[in-house]
Amino acid sequence: MESMKDSSVISSNDKDDASTAKVEEKCSTRMPTYPPLPEEPSGDKSLLCRVGIRLPDGRRVQRNFLKTDPIRLLWSFCYSQLEKDGTKLFRLTEAIPGAKRLDYDSTMTFGDSGLANSMISVAWE
Repeated sequence: MESMKDSSVISSNDKDDASTAKVEEKCSTRMPTYPPLPEEPSGDKSLLCRVGIRLPDGRRVQRNFLKTDPIRLLWSFCYSQLEKDGTKLFRLTEAIPGAKRLDYDSTMTFGDSGLANSMISVAWE
């Protein structure tokens, strides 16, 4: 009988752990953690990719990235330029009519993505 109680306690603890993991997963999908933004590179233009960004408040900013940098750094840069609300999610799209959203989970680099000399729009989710 005691072994039955022990197994029920263990299974209920497993359920608690599983529900906690689900809650943490929901929280992590709501507000991503952006990678650290390195200093803006300068130097040989053949190694750089310049991107313009239109922010939701109408401001336009530009930044150079290395062609070997992952495009995830765009989200880091945009987050650094936005209001420090922390609760608002945003999306990035190329500023071309009918363009699709950029994917944060992409592993592409700036050189592979074709984003050099392009304009990106930031919009609130």
